[in-house]
Amino acid sequence: MKRFITAIVCLMAVVVAGAQFTQPGFYRVHNVGSDRYICIKGTKYNKTSNPDAFWPCIKMLNDSAQISDAGSIVYIPEMGQTSLCAQGVSTFSLTGLFLEIDTATVREGGKPTYVAKTQYGTFPCIFRDYGNGLTAGFLEKPESRWWVEPVNAGSIDTSFLGIKPVNEAVADANGFYWATFCCDFTFVLPEEGGIVGAYTVKEITTGEDGLYYAQAVKVYGQGDTVPAATPVLLKCKAGYASGNKIIPAVPIANRTSMPIVNDLLMGNYFSNFINHAHLTSYDVTAEYVPDQATMATDDYLALGVDADGKLGFFPKAECTYMDANSAWLAPALMAKEQGAMTAVYLAEVKDEEPGDPEEPVVILGDANGDGIVNIKDVTLLINYLMSENNDAEEPARFNAPSTVNAAALDVNEDGIVNIKDVTALINLLLASA
Repeated sequence: MKRFITAIVCLMAVVVAGAQFTQPGFYRVHNVGSDRYICIKGTKYNKTSNPDAFWPCIKMLNDSAQISDAGSIVYIPEMGQTSLCAQGVSTFSLTGLFLEIDTATVREGGKPTYVAKTQYGTFPCIFRDYGNGLTAGFLEKPESRWWVEPVNAGSIDTSFLGIKPVNEAVADANGFYWATFCCDFTFVLPEEGGIVGAYTVKEITTGEDGLYYAQAVKVYGQGDTVPAATPVLLKCKAGYASGNKIIPAVPIANRTSMPIVNDLLMGNYFSNFINHAHLTSYDVTAEYVPDQATMATDDYLALGVDADGKLGFFPKAECTYMDANSAWLAPALMAKEQGAMTAVYLAEVKDEEPGDPEEPVVILGDANGDGIVNIKDVTLLINYLMSENNDAEEPARFNAPSTVNAAALDVNEDGIVNIKDVTALINLLLASA
């Protein structure tokens, strides 16, 4: 089955002289004054004309926390006024406000720094992390300057996201630790990253002891690329996050509807969270629940360890939410009825090598196959339709490339490439801006 992955794109791009970031890509946004990092949390504010709208959708994380939070992997698109994109949302979609990124007046630590501004009425406001959280002011200070650090370039020691195992204190019978994961970006399992492989669950069986067992199947190994929006089990060598590394890579899934399904696994990007204190109540932190968060039910079994130290999937407490960037077992997805399941244990997993991927990843709308969906693809699609022979094996007229990524042209997935796909592609770009 083809995995169609729609890229998150914006029509705006970042323009900064002497910039540390010169092209669209994944970055961490690091505050100079507080030494903390921006993390996108996906919660909308109740008004969109005030910089306070950024308050619930951005959480500031310290260094040890940001290495394992997928919301700290921020996709910055390519032109002037912009927004920060992560987890299938953008700061513009959450606040209705654009960010203007400019170079700051000073360098810090030998690196260029930047300021992020937004308009509040007739006043430009500069964002800063003043200690209790993100707010806006009118003067440039150390806490209003930011490093923009590339994530998907450089060594594995600096350009990674760490995976924290659910059984960090207890290894399985073979000495491995396990985690579940689901994010909006494609990622690589590096050969020296500490993660043995990514698994899915296709079947639940009944053992001789009368217990249920999830049969995990390895689908991606070290060196392989895991598509965006794919809930997986990760088999880890280390019981701590920095010992289990993945490397973010394009494309982005732009999935905003939850949950996401992969065989008997489901997953999402967001959960409820406690944010920083508000300016008007420094001693009180607010709890937020993003629209995309998934409420726990008896049918959703989260990975965990029981009282006997046995690894499996178990129900979460009532009135709680499934964890952010996690996957969970959903027995109801099975074709046959197996009755209520309150515990499904993880069967012993063999380290067989994964087979070849079923189908290559296709980014809908990426007509020129460069991994990014933008206005160039609209032009190519129009030229393709206007060509005398719109066969993907032949070059389209009007300076179109000699090869066309035909599988990506059917943007609305109706089986026909026509003017409706141009409209769908333009709507996609506008919706993601």
